[in-house]
Amino acid sequence: MNDAGVAAVAQEPASTAAVLRRLAEIPILRALPPEEVQELVGCVEHLEVPAGARLITKGDVGDALYLVEQGTARIERDGKGMIKVGAGTVVGETALLTGEKRNATVTAETPLVVWRIRREAFTGLVEKSPNLRQALHALVESRKSGTEPESPSKEYWLATAKRAVEARNRNLTLWEILMALGLVSWVALFVNERGGLVHPGEHHALFAAVQLVTGLLVIQGSCEAFIHGVERLGARLHWDGFISGTVGSVLSTLPEFVVIAFLVRVDPLAAFVTAAVTIYNNALAFSIYSFFLPKDKKGAFRMPRSLTAAGGEILIAGGAVTLIVGAIMIMLKLEGSRSTLAGVDLLVIAGVLIGIYSYYLVTLVRYYGEGEDDEESHRADPHRLGHDTSWTAIGAMFALGIVGAYCAGEAIGAFAETALGSLGLPTIPTAAALAFFAGMSEYIIVYKSHRRGELGIALSNVFGGMTQVMFLLLPFGLLVIGIVGLNTGDPAYAIKINSVTMMLMLLLFPLFYALHQYISQEKTLSDLDAASMTGIYLLLLYFLFTLPG
Repeated sequence: MNDAGVAAVAQEPASTAAVLRRLAEIPILRALPPEEVQELVGCVEHLEVPAGARLITKGDVGDALYLVEQGTARIERDGKGMIKVGAGTVVGETALLTGEKRNATVTAETPLVVWRIRREAFTGLVEKSPNLRQALHALVESRKSGTEPESPSKEYWLATAKRAVEARNRNLTLWEILMALGLVSWVALFVNERGGLVHPGEHHALFAAVQLVTGLLVIQGSCEAFIHGVERLGARLHWDGFISGTVGSVLSTLPEFVVIAFLVRVDPLAAFVTAAVTIYNNALAFSIYSFFLPKDKKGAFRMPRSLTAAGGEILIAGGAVTLIVGAIMIMLKLEGSRSTLAGVDLLVIAGVLIGIYSYYLVTLVRYYGEGEDDEESHRADPHRLGHDTSWTAIGAMFALGIVGAYCAGEAIGAFAETALGSLGLPTIPTAAALAFFAGMSEYIIVYKSHRRGELGIALSNVFGGMTQVMFLLLPFGLLVIGIVGLNTGDPAYAIKINSVTMMLMLLLFPLFYALHQYISQEKTLSDLDAASMTGIYLLLLYFLFTLPG
């Protein structure tokens, strides 16, 4: 029964995401901590109200809040006439704050679909949460003084609420199920290899497909496990969202490091090409994702300052380094004095790249610390979200990530060995495929962030997919190749100077240059920018894939 005693017809229970979207529409709730308010999800009722029924009667004690989703209602106040309201209107919100008597009558002008939150459900939640109680007190005081409290955007509030729901979920999630399937497949492959139960024989292609799928299932789970481990550790140590997000972003690439290490063992050139092509793939992903960013009336999306400032600087550095290395390779090739880059050369290049990235991270922290970036471009502080912060839970996630990284690397390395050795596939297409599939976990993270409305986070992740590969993954591969080459004296552990490797380096310069120009000129991205970048990167990939070798 509602306030006026009129029966309402309950609709089918809505999904958690649908309820959270409606809660984000209610201004007084958006002024409260989303990680606490999200617990109301199970208490929100979805109702149909017939035309002519009263939702609220003046003078009654308020016991519920209503959000009109469909239909029209009329609000009548003594001496103030009547007004009509429609979808998106919130009525009776004072009931949640004070429980005072109603100061107006609200009647359904047409059949209504409404969302109802009862005061007793809200009060019960407040009694359990000191943080919510404190925030509610501040909200009531601000309303008494006639000032509107500051509240985050609907998108940020909703994203934080969704993160809180995920953090408090103790059931198996999709990524855990997929990772479990991958680990079972890896164990089966391992047992078969050791026991010789089934020989590849004529079925090398089938074995290669199983190895690749196994590696992909495990690598996405490993990345997720590291991110969850970082968030739980951040919650325990009270890190802020920026530090947690930065550490999580770096650790989420660890499985790709393991893949590169295994590839070096199989074919050093394939490892180098895979890392380099991943930069092109991620640049294309960045340009395509730019189409999905919400644009203002001028057709532009304003970029986070940390990306346009610090990000612009590292793009300049990346373009300069690749141009220098590519030019040196051309000179050596023309002179005929050397046919490879090996040993100390690779260590120096790797050291320079890692050094630049280290200072880039320091610069990011400085921008954030000075408050020069939009707070909504960063994750919510992890200690607010309700993670399981026991050392057992933290250790389990990191252990799962480490085990997954090893298994994924071994499986993808085995795929590369089968593809390049037994099947005789060419290096460039094989490495390009590996680069695409290895980046799947990054694309999934971007997709999930975008769905939660965390546009700044999604954009930073897809941008980081280029910078982390260029300044961490690629130099890591160079370090491994250089160190193994120096220790063993094996000439195979080197980067051949040929048309493929020279073009890989030289074409990175226009990639970084174009991206820097688009994000730094007006600090915005438009669909025209996205279309131009997509065309440029597709052209680069076309010529890379059509090179001989």
